Amino acid sequence: MRDVAVGDAVRVVGPTGQVEWSQVIGWLHREPTNVGEYLRLTTSRRQVNISAEHLVATVKDGKIDFVKAQEVGVGTPILECDTSTGTSSIWGNAVQKVEKYRAEGIYAPLTMAGTIVVDGVAASCYANTRSHTAAHAAMKPMRTMWKHNPEKMQKQPHVGKHIPGAHRYVDVLARVAGKV
Repeated sequence: MRDVAVGDAVRVVGPTGQVEWSQVIGWLHREPTNVGEYLRLTTSRRQVNISAEHLVATVKDGKIDFVKAQEVGVGTPILECDTSTGTSSIWGNAVQKVEKYRAEGIYAPLTMAGTIVVDGVAASCYANTRSHTAAHAAMKPMRTMWKHNPEKMQKQPHVGKHIPGAHRYVDVLARVAGKV
């Protein structure tokens, strides 16, 4: 995540489960030097590092469901993506191990799709929420701003007054929701 920049194209998972490309349109939260607490979710094929509050894609009743990473346990099937063969396939694979650790850097890029594939695992762009759908709807103004003025979005500083490193729009939403 450290090397991802606004405007980059990254892999995402669309609403029907297809793997596709989407642009990074901004940072919901970005603090490269801050130390955060993370979870390492390990399956038989993949390992992903993610904050406990971040939403990760799981498979429930044959459908994609987003849950907080802290709710994922051994046996929970998370959505993995293989893009190495030129075709994109996805499947659920059970988590075999969950570990806690601390590391430098807090990153939450926002894509047009609202999802992102990290280390071969599908995740939501959103954290500190229970609903990927509601968070994605709340970010519509940022997606609209990107469509109409991407240059301004690329230059917009992270000036959150209450959440260091947060985009000012996210900072305002958190205040309205009573999270800060």
